[in-house]
Amino acid sequence: MNSSKPILILGKGITGQSFRKYFFKKKAPFFTFDTRVKKKEFKSKEYKEFNFITEKEIDFNNLKFIACSPGFDLNHRIIKKARRHNIQIKSDISIFIEENSSKKILVSGTNGKSTVCSWLEKLFIFKNLDVLALGNIGKPVLDYIEEKKDFFIIEVSSFHLEIESLPSFKLSVLLNITPDHLDRHKNLGNYIAIKNKLNDSSEISIANENLKKVISHADYFFSCKGNVRNQNLNAIKTICSCLEYDFSDEEIMTCFAQLPHRMETFHYLDENISFIDDSKATNVASSLEGLKSIDESKSLIVICGGRSKNQDFEEYTNFLNQYAANIIYFGESSAALKKLLDPSKSHQVEDLQKAVNSALKLVKNNSVVILSPACSSLDMFQSFSERGKKFKDLVLNAKI
Repeated sequence: MNSSKPILILGKGITGQSFRKYFFKKKAPFFTFDTRVKKKEFKSKEYKEFNFITEKEIDFNNLKFIACSPGFDLNHRIIKKARRHNIQIKSDISIFIEENSSKKILVSGTNGKSTVCSWLEKLFIFKNLDVLALGNIGKPVLDYIEEKKDFFIIEVSSFHLEIESLPSFKLSVLLNITPDHLDRHKNLGNYIAIKNKLNDSSEISIANENLKKVISHADYFFSCKGNVRNQNLNAIKTICSCLEYDFSDEEIMTCFAQLPHRMETFHYLDENISFIDDSKATNVASSLEGLKSIDESKSLIVICGGRSKNQDFEEYTNFLNQYAANIIYFGESSAALKKLLDPSKSHQVEDLQKAVNSALKLVKNNSVVILSPACSSLDMFQSFSERGKKFKDLVLNAKI
């Protein structure tokens, strides 16, 4: 990879940091651009190792390639100029696939990616396979590029797939597609086309059978019967079958991985009042799946809202209006939610702390209080995990 031409890193976040560490170790020259960092900050202690550069200083005639973080806006002038100059734009996932020789399983879909990756990792380790789950699940792939495994299980987002077509790899799994990230992808058709790219480079492609009408191809389909958990189980069984691993349903279910911030019941009051953190439910479909799993006999108090991502909230709000006893909402989506929610049982607050305070005043016998945002956290938090941790802290430290 060493070359006299530098690499341009776009974005200073988690992926950008992994690019920086990887290229530094490879002794490959690089510069970094980030819209959030001003020139006066370039030589600060926090940023000096990034070799920041302004947009005007980028020499498009002297770049090896661009290493693009998934959160970087692909409509930015830099991307457009790079394409006019025929400069390759790479994701960290594509570099990892190119440089690491281990077999790889790539998992994508609107919902369930992290659950399936963690579940599969735990199952394979249980069966004495050397595996590691990476990617959008929280571990940057380039931090592990020199390791060798029986399999790397990689969670891949639509943002990764949008950057470029991937090199060939062993197996792909497309779990589901429901409207999400439409603020970036503009419409569902574009979103589906991006997700379709996952199967194009895999030796074995697997998809949910309810996607047969919208995906271009798949070698195998798993059953869409049952709830999301059952569908995830069917996906894992199909993966194992394709890889010729004979695992029983009991073995697979024993290894089910309960993720933090995904329908995580973390606190009880007097045994019949519970608190659930579902901060990972960052879209309507995911929130609805969690809410529908709650016993209808419970008095349901829902905290929701955040960055809407141009979603249609009607199905979500119809459910809340019918089944929730109280609804508390906040964030950028408040105006959209207010138009659709029953005003007799819903009210708007400024932030998560006020939402929790309001919810605690409404708690009664046989209640469930759930953070079910149906929205991204990025209007007020760095991530859904930060939002979930804040929710739990507020509940656990409240004077009730």
